[in-house]
Amino acid sequence: MDKNGIIKLAMKNDSKQDLSILFIVPSDYASLLEKGVASMILERDEGGFFKRVFNIHPYASRTQTVDLDETHRLIEFGPDYPFSFLNFKGGGLINYFFKPPFVLERLIHMVKKENIDMIRATDPYWCGFYAWAVSRSTGIPFCISIHADYDKCYSLVGRRSGNPLLFKLFEIFSLPRAKLVMPIREYLVPWILKRGVPSNRIRVIPHGVVMEDFSNPEREDVFEMFGVPRGKKILSFVGRLAKENYVYDIVAMAKHLSKRREDFVVLLVGGGSEHENLKALVQECNLSSFVIFTGFQPRQKVILIRRQSSMALCLMGGLSLIEASAASLPIIAYDVEWHSELVKNGKTGFLIEEGNLEALMKSVVYLLDHPEEAREMGTNARELAVARHHVSSTSEVKKNCYRELLQSRF
Repeated sequence: MDKNGIIKLAMKNDSKQDLSILFIVPSDYASLLEKGVASMILERDEGGFFKRVFNIHPYASRTQTVDLDETHRLIEFGPDYPFSFLNFKGGGLINYFFKPPFVLERLIHMVKKENIDMIRATDPYWCGFYAWAVSRSTGIPFCISIHADYDKCYSLVGRRSGNPLLFKLFEIFSLPRAKLVMPIREYLVPWILKRGVPSNRIRVIPHGVVMEDFSNPEREDVFEMFGVPRGKKILSFVGRLAKENYVYDIVAMAKHLSKRREDFVVLLVGGGSEHENLKALVQECNLSSFVIFTGFQPRQKVILIRRQSSMALCLMGGLSLIEASAASLPIIAYDVEWHSELVKNGKTGFLIEEGNLEALMKSVVYLLDHPEEAREMGTNARELAVARHHVSSTSEVKKNCYRELLQSRF
């Protein structure tokens, strides 16, 4: 870096309020609002590190611009953009042939007009491609954050939305070209290395959680809220009601356990593609007194549910696993993906073989019958979550990555 570059960088670092970032995210604001997690967008300024944060959803359900506050702007491109007269169902033809040039033109214009300092794509597919293309055109550095084991997701879901071969080509193309690749878990590092990314460009950025949110005074009674009889213990699942979250295993466990005891209720908190099928299955198996569907709940109610539960069923979990630990709950999880980083068998919960319903039921029974041990596991789970995922420390990790990315400009 030459002297002028050092001076420019110092000026930027001394004026954090002048920094701006462009996020390119495969999401949809309407679905985020429905799930009650839209407020998480407002955390992307990292406590004032960025003055402006531009959030782009290239494949949303509608075209719109929303100023969430003076810092965060959301811009979405729906299936009608830019050719409303070609609005085929799903926007497939537009997505692959017509839409990318128009999205890129808009993004390049935005980067130049808003004096954006860096770009972050939150997947290595279309978002990663857009980030690379805009970076190539403007000289602004880009990074890619990795939020899942996409191969595992593919095996569970059966297919991705779109062309799997095209997605694989995107992985191979975009990941090695990013200045930094930032997985949210250590578990994902080998997956990234196999895509040709040098280890010196990989930075792990764990999810951060405001731990204090899980220790505020409780003002509502979850038992009364959802009609759970007194004396029963709540087993909570929080997340999408989708096959890849093993929700059918949870219902199967409840069915078998209901034949042996009546002191529990499973709360399925959330919605998703399997909602109606699961409700029909619960009715068919006469499990309505053992399995309660709450639908999507706002964040504060989700926290209440967690805190008044006896255990968390996180057979497949991401942020939900961290939040369950933050709420001092013992965790039952399948031994897949990153779970072993947070679930320590017999210490913070139980890590069991994927699909092993007998082990799942035995783990539930143990926690029901050993409340003192369950509470101790919950305490251990919170301590580990605080050590790994407190937002104050995880935010610092991300800011250091952004500083490194900014330095690469000069």
